[in-house]
Amino acid sequence: MANLSIKVSDFEGPLDLLMHLIERDKIDIYDIPIVSITEQYISYLREMSEFDMEVASEFLVMAATLLQIKSRMLLPKEVAAGEEEEADPRQMLVEMLVEYRKIKRSAAALLEMKATASRMFARRPYFEGSVQRHLPNYHIRDLLLALAGIVNEESKPTAYIEPQAFSVQEKITEIMDRLRSSTAGFRLSDLFSVGSRGEKVAAFLGVLELLKMGSITISQSEQFAPIYIFAKQGEQEDVL
Repeated sequence: MANLSIKVSDFEGPLDLLMHLIERDKIDIYDIPIVSITEQYISYLREMSEFDMEVASEFLVMAATLLQIKSRMLLPKEVAAGEEEEADPRQMLVEMLVEYRKIKRSAAALLEMKATASRMFARRPYFEGSVQRHLPNYHIRDLLLALAGIVNEESKPTAYIEPQAFSVQEKITEIMDRLRSSTAGFRLSDLFSVGSRGEKVAAFLGVLELLKMGSITISQSEQFAPIYIFAKQGEQEDVL
C-alpha cells in the first residue's frame, strides 16, 4: 500500500515517541539516560488503551532495541590490554534521533511555508512570453577598441554634400513640354539616354509623380517592348 502512515496515540512511529519523551524531560539527545527512557517507553506502551500488535509492531521492535542497549550498558565492561574500548551502544540510536529531528523540523518549516504561500497571490510577470535576447560577452579589449573608434570618428572632417543639380519639379515641367510638342508621346528610355546619374534619377521620379497625379499614362505593346509615355486628354495645357 503506497504512502502508508501509521499513527498510534498521536505519535507517528517509535522515533516520534522517543523524541517526545526526550523533549518533555529536556534530555540531552547525545547523552540519553537509556534506563529511564526505556522504562518510560515501555510504560507508555502498556498504557495504550488499544494495543494492536499489527499496527504497533514497530513500537515493539524499538522497545526490544532499547532493552538490548540497556542490557549492554548494565553489563560490566572488560577491556583487555591493547584493545580499543567498545563503542557507546547508544550511538546508533542517537544518530537515528538526530536525523529524525532534522527531518521533523524541515517538515514543520515546509508546512509553515505552504500556509504562508496559500495566503499569497502571485502576479503574472509583465514580460511573460517575451523572447529574451542573449547578448554575447565581450572582452574589455573589444569595448576599448569600440570606444577608440568612436573618438576617432569625432575627429574626422565633416562631409559636405553638394545640393542636387536637378530638381524633380524641373523634370516634370520638361516631360510635360515634350508631351505638348508631340501628341504621339515618346519612349521612356529617351529620358535616360543622356545626362548624369542625378539627372536620370530626377527624371524617373518626375515620371512617377506624374503617374501619381494622373497626368500621364504609359503603354507597352508586349513584354520587353519599348514603354511609351502619353499625356492624358486635358492635361497638355498645364500640370501644376
